[in-house]
Amino acid sequence: MKFRQPYKEGGLLVKLDFEKAYDSVDHTFLDSLLEGMGFGCKWRQWMSSCISSPMFSVFVNGSPTQQFSLQRCLCQGDPLSPFLFNIVIKPLNRMFQKAFNLEMLRGVVFGYNEVHVSHPQFTYDTILFIERKIEFIFNSKRIFHCFEIVSGLRINFYKSCIVKLGKKGNMEEEWVAAFRCKHSSFPISYQGLPLGANVGTKGFGTLVVEKNRETLGSLEDEVLIEGW
Repeated sequence: MKFRQPYKEGGLLVKLDFEKAYDSVDHTFLDSLLEGMGFGCKWRQWMSSCISSPMFSVFVNGSPTQQFSLQRCLCQGDPLSPFLFNIVIKPLNRMFQKAFNLEMLRGVVFGYNEVHVSHPQFTYDTILFIERKIEFIFNSKRIFHCFEIVSGLRINFYKSCIVKLGKKGNMEEEWVAAFRCKHSSFPISYQGLPLGANVGTKGFGTLVVEKNRETLGSLEDEVLIEGW
């Protein structure tokens, strides 16, 4: 982040938080996306069985209710869920890309090689990089709103955050007000790691190793890179 070559307009990072991301996935919407990607009826039926066949029960006044299936959501902990969620979120990425192609949005440039970055996506964590122009902010909000309508997913702007990129200029109140999210600064948490932190510090490597140990769980420690 610190090697960013600032445009004269500066840049913004918007870290999005999807409200109950897996719980809000509509099975019908997912099936329509799979069909649009060319998956056949039998394959889609397999996927539908995988996400619809689990039965659930809840305790009411200390007693379990009758079991029921879910019409929406992906199961937490299911190794298939992150892949299916990436399919659900794909229309949002396409909407972003279309907006960038039409210059309704403009990304930022990193490094001396001028690498253009706009919207990285990893499972349910989405980051948007845009130039600091109020029209780009409002255009991105319109895209979010359209995606919420068609997908059923909701973006929790109260848990999302906006970060100013580059040293030039200040964080304008109208930018924060437009997104209705909090103003933050680096480092911020992304996938459990401090995004924007100084990777050269002694404790950063240890943090990465510990995060991998936590994620991989029962795997042997020798698969991790030691000696930071």
